[in-house]
Amino acid sequence: MKKNQFMLTVVVALAFNPVLHAQAAEARQRLNDMEGHWARIPVEQAVQSGYASGYADATFRPNKPATRAELLAAVIKAQQLEVANMDTPFLDDSGWFRPYMAVGLKLSLLKITEYDTGKFRPNQAITRGEAARLFVRAAGEDKAGRAKGYVYMSKQLGLMKGYAAGRIGMDRKLTRAEAIVVIHRLLNWQSAQARVAGLTEQPTYVTTGELKQLVVSLESFSGDVMVSGQTVLLNPEGNGKPADYKITMEYDSRKKATTIWLYEKPIVHKQLLIELLARYVGESADAAYGDAVKLDAGKALEARLLKTYNGKKIIMDKSEAGKSLAIMIYSN
Repeated sequence: MKKNQFMLTVVVALAFNPVLHAQAAEARQRLNDMEGHWARIPVEQAVQSGYASGYADATFRPNKPATRAELLAAVIKAQQLEVANMDTPFLDDSGWFRPYMAVGLKLSLLKITEYDTGKFRPNQAITRGEAARLFVRAAGEDKAGRAKGYVYMSKQLGLMKGYAAGRIGMDRKLTRAEAIVVIHRLLNWQSAQARVAGLTEQPTYVTTGELKQLVVSLESFSGDVMVSGQTVLLNPEGNGKPADYKITMEYDSRKKATTIWLYEKPIVHKQLLIELLARYVGESADAAYGDAVKLDAGKALEARLLKTYNGKKIIMDKSEAGKSLAIMIYSN
């Protein structure tokens, strides 16, 4: 641990580190030892994204063990976290890795009490067990990791996968290729969580223009959308025929509710309906869709269901002699 001003040192031999000279820059663009490798695509994506890089000889050396410092830096850089050159309690923080150690401690990715000698040993090969702890913490699941075990949680979150017989191999060294693949999974997992959070907090669409914009933003919809008065009409077939506008949406400002009218069975537009419901009730969309299908499939010509999904009250009405289904979603 040093108190004097520290100048960040670039070490080209560590491919997760910053690379500043021409040979390493060329290696970042082309890796000649990844052809046919099972991790080629995520490694190349990581290199292009800048949180990993090749060696000066244009190799990545995917089967080489990753070091503690390499993995920590890669995880932090992949998440685009801000780093600063700050002193740390570790006794061996002199090197290019100190800013990453500092932010790792700040975000509780690292805990000095877990290193009994007060040394991080940044150049030591990291085990899969250690890596699992880092990945689970980066996913924001440290509490669950402490309660259930980091290796267990890394598997539950889909970050790390076991070898034969489901063993994670916690004492084995994590290779550089494995490190990149797990970081790739971590970023995908975080992205999925952000989407769910965003969908859960999605504000109510209160105008026909907003409802229309909502519809055209759905990945599963590629048909026609038309506005008529206060109603938005959807033609999933996209054939321009008026008779095929089989779904309508309308916001009632008095009831503060959005109603989706279906003039075909919900199952015909499963993906569209689930994605649409997700904008209002988030991860409860599948459950709401399932209830809509059950209600629509019932023998009664008229039926009603009142239920709350993810804090949103929804009323489903099967009416008009079973020829239509209304799903009314209340704002509060």
